[in-house]
Amino acid sequence: MALKQSNMAQLRETTPSGYVSGARMVGIATYTVAQAFTAASDKLELAVLPADARLVSAELIGVGVGAITATMGLMSGEVGASDNARTVGNQLLAAVSINDTAAKATTLACLNIAPSNVHRSIGVTLSGNVAAGSAKKITLVLEYVF
Repeated sequence: MALKQSNMAQLRETTPSGYVSGARMVGIATYTVAQAFTAASDKLELAVLPADARLVSAELIGVGVGAITATMGLMSGEVGASDNARTVGNQLLAAVSINDTAAKATTLACLNIAPSNVHRSIGVTLSGNVAAGSAKKITLVLEYVF
């Protein structure tokens, strides 16, 4: 079992945060499948939902990953922790196709995630294996307000 992490999840990229209450922020996290992804055991920590942020939109985009589905939600554990025992929920998407397409979470699903006083990870699991390849990418576009 392996936990894969985007640069944002590894805290190598800054998570956008607003300086004005109510300003809509957009965070874009991309993971390039540089190592093979094994559906039976791998999880992808893709993005960070900042502390006190209210999620309003989440769109998952797959490029070149093949005929697979994705499940996306909050992850257990601390942001950036490389603990393979972490889990991924299905609060945002459940078994939706991302085969060269985008899947958008409903506004209701986004608003049902209450703000928290700690940063939280948004994670993804996939239904099938993905061979490594620099043209294979999974991108998450998050929109949130403070």
